[in-house]
Amino acid sequence: MDGLIQSQKNLSIAEKYFRESLKLGLSMKHDIAMAKLSLAGIMMQKRRKREAQGLLTEAKNLDTHNMLTAQIKLMQEQMKRI
Repeated sequence: MDGLIQSQKNLSIAEKYFRESLKLGLSMKHDIAMAKLSLAGIMMQKRRKREAQGLLTEAKNLDTHNMLTAQIKLMQEQMKRI
């Protein structure tokens, strides 16, 4: 939750919170996918395209119920512009 709030204010703090939540271990695949998708967005904003692409691929693989399909496609389209 803190990561989402901070992503509106401070990308570095948001990145820290998302990485910490992944490190501590989220139990549901869709939660991990959402955290990686959010991190990918932060990496895109920081112009770290290669890292963003890797996180996006991981999020796509974890999204087994296709709950994040639209967001992933949108981010992939945005990544083409970087």
